[in-house]
Amino acid sequence: MAHDLEKPLLRLNSPKHTARRPSGGGGSQTRQFSTATQSGAHGPVFRQLRSVLDRQDAALQLRADPSSLAPERLLVFEVTGSVQNFVSAVSKIMGLEFAGEEEIAGDDLDESPEFYLLVPQLGALKQIVSLWERWERGEDLPRGYAPWRDLFLQLRKVRPWGPADRITPQNREYFLSITDGAPDNEPVRIEIELVFRPGPEASRLAENEISTMVVESGGHVISRSRQQAFAYHAVLADVPAAEIRRIANLDRNSLAGADRISAIVPQSVGTHIAATDSLDVGAAPVLPGDSPPIAAVFDAVPMQAHPLLTGRLLLDDPTDLEARAVGQRIHGTAMASLAVHGDLNSPSSPISRRVYFYPVMYAPAFGDEIFDNDRLIIDVIVEAVLRMRSNVGAQVVVVNLSLGDKTKPFSGKISTWARAIDYLAFRYGILFLVSAGNAGDSLTIVDYADQSAFHEANSFERAGAVFRALNAVKAERRLLAPADSVNALTIGSWHRDACQETFPGTSPFSPYADHEMPNVSSRLGSGLRRATKPEALFAGGRQPVRFDPVATPSLILRSHPLPSRYWGMRVAAPPVEGVVGTHFTMGTSAATALATHTAHRIFDALENAYPQLIAPMPLTERAVLLKALLVHSASWRDTEQFIRSIIDPAETIHHETWRREVCRYLGYGFVDPDDAIACTADRATMWATGTLPGQGSLTFDIPVPATLAASADAREIRATLAWFTPIRPGHLAYRAVKLKIDSLEQNSRQTAGVNTTSSQPTNSQSESGTIIHRRWRDARIGNAPTGSTVPIQIQREKDQGTPIDEAIPFGLAVTIEMPGAVQVYNEVRANINIKPRITVRVPG
Repeated sequence: MAHDLEKPLLRLNSPKHTARRPSGGGGSQTRQFSTATQSGAHGPVFRQLRSVLDRQDAALQLRADPSSLAPERLLVFEVTGSVQNFVSAVSKIMGLEFAGEEEIAGDDLDESPEFYLLVPQLGALKQIVSLWERWERGEDLPRGYAPWRDLFLQLRKVRPWGPADRITPQNREYFLSITDGAPDNEPVRIEIELVFRPGPEASRLAENEISTMVVESGGHVISRSRQQAFAYHAVLADVPAAEIRRIANLDRNSLAGADRISAIVPQSVGTHIAATDSLDVGAAPVLPGDSPPIAAVFDAVPMQAHPLLTGRLLLDDPTDLEARAVGQRIHGTAMASLAVHGDLNSPSSPISRRVYFYPVMYAPAFGDEIFDNDRLIIDVIVEAVLRMRSNVGAQVVVVNLSLGDKTKPFSGKISTWARAIDYLAFRYGILFLVSAGNAGDSLTIVDYADQSAFHEANSFERAGAVFRALNAVKAERRLLAPADSVNALTIGSWHRDACQETFPGTSPFSPYADHEMPNVSSRLGSGLRRATKPEALFAGGRQPVRFDPVATPSLILRSHPLPSRYWGMRVAAPPVEGVVGTHFTMGTSAATALATHTAHRIFDALENAYPQLIAPMPLTERAVLLKALLVHSASWRDTEQFIRSIIDPAETIHHETWRREVCRYLGYGFVDPDDAIACTADRATMWATGTLPGQGSLTFDIPVPATLAASADAREIRATLAWFTPIRPGHLAYRAVKLKIDSLEQNSRQTAGVNTTSSQPTNSQSESGTIIHRRWRDARIGNAPTGSTVPIQIQREKDQGTPIDEAIPFGLAVTIEMPGAVQVYNEVRANINIKPRITVRVPG
């Protein structure tokens, strides 16, 4: 049923404080070794270390050997699983710094191995050896040092952080490719991330040492940054190609062997979009009002004088990137157009305010739009947020980042860019909407001998062949930084648009003619600790595919890169031969900008219906409410059945496993923006905001419409909870705060006539992020006497690590839906205490 703007979202009645429900059980037992086994495996390392430590020149001797455990050198203790309270035990050793922990890929012996990173001074090394020797002799360790005993029992390897840790195989390959054939002295710009040291003096010494090494290699430092809030310290440097080749070859005498460095990565490179097929502008919608903006776009310099953008942007360009934007302003113009208007092929959906626009890229005379290559992108984003908050963007709660770093696909470890986004989101109450990124690499079709056989198959079989090819390369299509952010919403691209013209040819063609699916180029989840990513899929244009005419004998399928009036999102375009008009674009950048437009429409609808509630609402609560409502209407639309038929045709895989695989592609599902804006006669969506103190618990009573008890028709209850978490950089428990929606009790499910559905991510995967989306569905008569309610309980779990004192704001959305039951909305509304203001729209 179509949404009805005269049926606004409903404000949930006030909650009551309730007793917490018990949390889930602990993890499985980690593997431990005997003392004798460990003494044989690791004793030689510690005995060799002791023999050197007893010398007067111990520090010099240890540092002269790059393979030894040495003062000020990052040490790796790889263990079979988590060691409880190890971080606090580290703090008891004078001169020992905890530098991080990370999960390692599991193997046949250990499901979740980890490693700990420590930076010791000489005295700390001596004490670690003393603890080992005492444990090896079977003696008790001093009070408070018991976690060291567990570490020794679980130790798989102890070693220094080395060149192979600093440069990933992918970056080694990248560095070798860009320096292939280059003169030895040709400069290559790289980002050098230092081991973060909390003390300013240690940080200064480390930076000076690395700067000196850069100069000695023949290079020079361009920029530097240190951000205590999210444990980031890096320098941007030009280094000769000869040194880059040594780095790529893991030469210990190059920067790859420098103890102060944690990682060496390529300079951030933004993604670009294609935009083609010009049309005229058409009529421009009414201009927005003068209220302060609530949405922002950080992107490439737009063409703000375009008729569709004039008077609709508040451009803030403190570094004057506009003066450098002498090329075609495609990306920023398209994203601004989508954020302001949505898809121009769709019905007009004007927003109430101008959009704050902060340029972070520009269009050079030739080539794609680029970042300012003299600055670290982390600094640019932090500066943009700080300036926005102190400027005309002080009320902004949504920031569009249709950007990604194509040199930094997600590798299981949170990216530095994502850490910055996570900190800024929590500190300033901002919902960042981030594109998942696009992948343009080819797919190999193995099900058919040639193109003719492929095209002769039915649409289901063709779609299955495409998906099998995509599934075969899923590991190579991971999210691009900063899409791994835990506080942001990551947006994927739905194979959907509003184009009405039919393409007259046979190639390119739609890969999924009869199925709701992501675009074949949309990058895939999951996120940190297997969290649901991307969370939502918004329309990003129906991207067609085509066969490579040259590749033989294999059938090589490529996503068609050029949008057109037959497929894509219509947006404002820079002038072509002096004529300003519109053109088309597609992909995750477009989908993300459409999500930003949708967030603004949700805000406008809430502000119109509840001005007395929205005006005083804290910015963070506004942001997390929009976060919840953007995802709330998402669903898999039965696509999981198609995906499962490919990945589990015999239906033998455990239900949690195949749901995780579906989630990798779909997240929480597809979002139709109109479903997020208002209700319908047969669907009532309710919302609430508030805060949860440490281990706090609230219950909202959801009124059950009498209609549900009178029919056995299909019905659904869904609930979405969103929040921002403080972060703990370097810790496995990076997400410091976890909230939870408890399962409906059996009597509540009976009252509403619903049950848990498998058409959603697993609870464990959903609860790994900062948005939880639960669905209960069935088709049976409920046991609902007049005035019945279903309690939805939310609670804050025990904080990870050091308890967080402040209360955490949350946004909650709950929907009751029964297709065709036209009394649902009115019956729910009758039991809501704060009624929405309704604006009746007059046709014409």
